[in-house]
Amino acid sequence: MSPLRFAVLGPLRVTRDGVPVAVGGPKQQRLLAVMLLRHNEPLRADWLVDALWDGRPPASAEVTLRTYVAGLRRALEPDRPARSSGGLLLNHPGGYELRVPPEAIDFVEFTELVRRAGEAADPVTAERLHADALALWRGDPVDAAAVRPEVARLVEARVAAEEGRFAAAVAAGRAPVPELRRFVAAHPERERARAQLMLALYRTGRQADALAVYAEGRRVLVEEYGVEPGADLRDLHRRILDHDVPAEVPPAGDRLVGRDGELASLRGLLAAASRAGRVAAVVGEAGIGKTSLARAVADHAAARGVPVVWGRCPDLGQAPPFWLWAQVVRALVALPQAGEAGRAPALAGFAAGPLADSGVDPAARFRTYEAVAELVRAVAAPAGLVVVLDDVHAADRDSLLLLRYLSTTLHTGRTLALLTLRPYEHDPDLVATLADLARAPGFRQVRPAGLDADAVADLVRGRTGVEPSPRLVAGLVERTGGNPFFITELLSADDGAPPPGVRDTVRVRLNALDAATRECLDLLCVAGRDLELRVLARACGGDVAHRLAHPGAAHLVVEGGPGVVRFRHPLFAEAAYADLAPTRRAALHARLADAGSDVLTPAELAHHYGQAVGLGRGDDHLRWTLRAAEDATRRLAYEDALAHLDRAAPLLTGSPDRELEVHLRRMALLQITAGVGGDAVDRAAARARALLPRVDADPRPALWTLGELACTRAEFGLAADLARRIVGGEGVLSAARPYLLGVVGYFTGRLAGADADLTEAVDRLRDLDPRQLVGQAGRTPTLSPYEFRALVRSLRGDREAARADLDAARDLAERADDPYGRGNAALFTAWLAMQEHDVELGGEAARRCREIGERQGMRHFVTTGDFVAEWAAVRAGAADRLDAMRAAAAAVYRPGLRSTRTVTTAAMADACLVAGLPAEAGRLAEEGLAFAEATGERVLVAELRRVRAVVRGDAAELAAAAGLAAAQGALLVAARVEADLHTDSTAAR
Repeated sequence: MSPLRFAVLGPLRVTRDGVPVAVGGPKQQRLLAVMLLRHNEPLRADWLVDALWDGRPPASAEVTLRTYVAGLRRALEPDRPARSSGGLLLNHPGGYELRVPPEAIDFVEFTELVRRAGEAADPVTAERLHADALALWRGDPVDAAAVRPEVARLVEARVAAEEGRFAAAVAAGRAPVPELRRFVAAHPERERARAQLMLALYRTGRQADALAVYAEGRRVLVEEYGVEPGADLRDLHRRILDHDVPAEVPPAGDRLVGRDGELASLRGLLAAASRAGRVAAVVGEAGIGKTSLARAVADHAAARGVPVVWGRCPDLGQAPPFWLWAQVVRALVALPQAGEAGRAPALAGFAAGPLADSGVDPAARFRTYEAVAELVRAVAAPAGLVVVLDDVHAADRDSLLLLRYLSTTLHTGRTLALLTLRPYEHDPDLVATLADLARAPGFRQVRPAGLDADAVADLVRGRTGVEPSPRLVAGLVERTGGNPFFITELLSADDGAPPPGVRDTVRVRLNALDAATRECLDLLCVAGRDLELRVLARACGGDVAHRLAHPGAAHLVVEGGPGVVRFRHPLFAEAAYADLAPTRRAALHARLADAGSDVLTPAELAHHYGQAVGLGRGDDHLRWTLRAAEDATRRLAYEDALAHLDRAAPLLTGSPDRELEVHLRRMALLQITAGVGGDAVDRAAARARALLPRVDADPRPALWTLGELACTRAEFGLAADLARRIVGGEGVLSAARPYLLGVVGYFTGRLAGADADLTEAVDRLRDLDPRQLVGQAGRTPTLSPYEFRALVRSLRGDREAARADLDAARDLAERADDPYGRGNAALFTAWLAMQEHDVELGGEAARRCREIGERQGMRHFVTTGDFVAEWAAVRAGAADRLDAMRAAAAAVYRPGLRSTRTVTTAAMADACLVAGLPAEAGRLAEEGLAFAEATGERVLVAELRRVRAVVRGDAAELAAAAGLAAAQGALLVAARVEADLHTDSTAAR
């Protein structure tokens, strides 16, 4: 099978062995999509030009077409021999042909699946094949006039496949009424779909509704199309009137009522996971049976010797960071298969109590992620593993981030990760999580629908032991939508009253309790999660265990563990909470927080006091919100910490000192989570600058932090101003002023002054304990003075001193055991290699950058390593890596970094010059000079002017470059310019 896969049923997507392939800009993508729709067919160049520009091509269209073809060849076959057309995009007289295996294209696969569905021997198989075919569609195909007939045929085939899936589902005994209604409303003229809707409604006891669907269809056909319904639809109408429609009864399931298809699908994934890990998500409304499905799969696995662990999320209140995974990790560590992986130090964050680490360390979070991934792999290795994550829609943000990370590694082991969650389309965090999971090999999403009439009858028989009447079954289907949980609750309700929902059932139960027991349950619903009995006893007073033994309470409450209670179902807690008056609700939140101040997490206490602000508990709310942010930071739950700080900031407008501290911490976390260029960082920095004149506390840490941010964003004037306002200081702070001034001096090309300032900073840091220099990631990096001085001394021609500074930085990082420092040392070595045009050193530094970044989960080091590796390849003569070099450079700056652009652009321009690409070298030089003009980053302007002069053959420009290099003291660049001047004068003679 071809390693390349092409998807045109939606926005164009190309993958190689599952990894996305960048195929250029919109026009280049359009070209590939058009050729895929006409694959293995010679296409004339003039036809392709018309297809690209819809019959209105520019004068340069044919030249541009050749450029696009060349770009596609580089993207699709990066290893093809130079000047070869390769084996995919072939030249033909007057045009081109895209030659690919048909099975590598999604619309061919779609057509084949639909064909097989039409030939399937049973409706269950037919429904599955139709569903698999429809899952290939991700949106609308390319909109180009030249291929509109092909696209129209595909769209019609998609609609027909949807009809086929519905017909198969109804034939298999299911009644997907809501989906059918939506489809018929969108396609009122399609009689086959209308017939299936009528049939599904009739078989669920809704004859009147089925007849109404026919009447509406006849009206549409007569009024809008001037025709009567066809013979088949008229015949079905007559049969429904006469009750002459044969019943279709699905086969009974072995454990779950009405869930044969879903259970078979999940068991298939479980079998596949024994070879390579899989992820499945069961998505549906509350009570639809998601957890029951997961439990059935778990029981099936356990019966075959496969370990099963569970993690559950509370639906109310503030979940602690990583609450979901703490349960899973504790269960995994307890298994004998965990071995050494279960004793990894990075798993300490899942134990009870705070972590010892208090710094904002981006590496630590990813070490924790990898430790969890390794633990999962270790437990799964002998016999497989099932990890059930229940009610993921209620998970905290950091648990979702860890899940997204694990989705990239699960396929390397033997684990089935089985998620249950409610519909998530309204939640951006869940949408992003499910999008990442969908990219995992073998991912499957299962969406159980409401039970049909036959399944509801089976459920009633199993619960009551009585054969239900058709009227009762039809009423249950109508009133509950087939929701198994609602049906069960309705059947067990004492008064038999039909529910508008669980809320009515819970209200009846609660109203039957005595006041003391009701108070316990009210507090329990306010807690929103498992609650220790001792906390409940403090808040209620008295013997709560005796109260909870009340028969009515026993139906609602269960033990969640030794000494812990919870509502039997989260919906019970939600219904009870909604029934509380607002004032009583606030009072209960405050009582619970007061009673649980030594047990509840800071996040929970902040939440509860926040709900009681109207009762005068605002100070408690603020205090615990800040504590919650600190706790989340210690646990590496940076997203959660940011959420707390975001809530705290507006509450501190009367306290400039505390508000400034909050915004500085927000800046630190935002740079780690969102990058230095986000709007949120802008707002936090602006607010911090506005607060500085109003604070009584030492402003120097804030000035340093703001100065660092200004340097990364190429705001050198602002950075210098902030640096000059830092006067005095001890320890690390004593180096702030000269360090920032030295960094500004490097970027603005004042190298002698930069050398002096950075030397002063190094001298002030020399005698400090290395442990004082770590734990500052995102705030005030303190190993960088050596590294920036290395860049300065390299440009000044002192190669030996530059190497010594890099060695000193590496040594400090090792002595402090600082992974961020190790990565930075490799990164600065890579920058120095580009300054010095040292391809061998650059390649080695790039390798170290990527290795450290991948091992520690620090993406910036990986992207930097990728870029330097591509630069080294181009400078070594690999001209075909030019696009990859440009793309890698863009990735470095995507998170918002602005400074260093003249360094990277000058290196790329020189590499293109050496590789024999003068036009590209000239374009890059112009880009770099424009950036320097806009920002004042002049460190390698002389180098950029040198490249531009060589491309143009401009001796005067070379002389100007030489003068600028000399004025800056950039002896390294001056020597290159001198060599070019000598070459130029020799050629002239």
